[in-house]
Amino acid sequence: MREREYSVVIDAEPDQVWRTYVDPRRIPEWQTGKPVIVDVRGDGARQGSTYVSRRGRFAARTRVLVAERPRRIVTGTEAYLGLRLRVSSTLSALPGGTRLDLRVQTQWPPGLRLLGRLVERAVLDPREGTRELGNLKALVEREAGS
Repeated sequence: MREREYSVVIDAEPDQVWRTYVDPRRIPEWQTGKPVIVDVRGDGARQGSTYVSRRGRFAARTRVLVAERPRRIVTGTEAYLGLRLRVSSTLSALPGGTRLDLRVQTQWPPGLRLLGRLVERAVLDPREGTRELGNLKALVEREAGS
């Protein structure tokens, strides 16, 4: 299992960040790779909600494992080639804003670990996580200012 951590401070209240961050329908507005969200079941803010995201011909099914509004959400994703992702997100109130901390854990099936590492370097580049959080920050701050 590999683990990466990301963090961003957003100039908006935790509820505002939460609403945008956990809504699967909003994912295409801030995630890279042009995801298309299909088969949404639930609102994304409740345990048990699920959705499928497609990027090209690849699809991933995500399930909300833990949802504690507006401070913590944990998702599990089953993606292409047996990749499993677990994203633990914590929102912390700051004076005038919110800190969003993510811990992303990836796990490949035993026979695909070497191939998985190559795919991770190509597809799950750490800069993408930073770029996506920057996109989320800009989106939420733009909406909070209006």
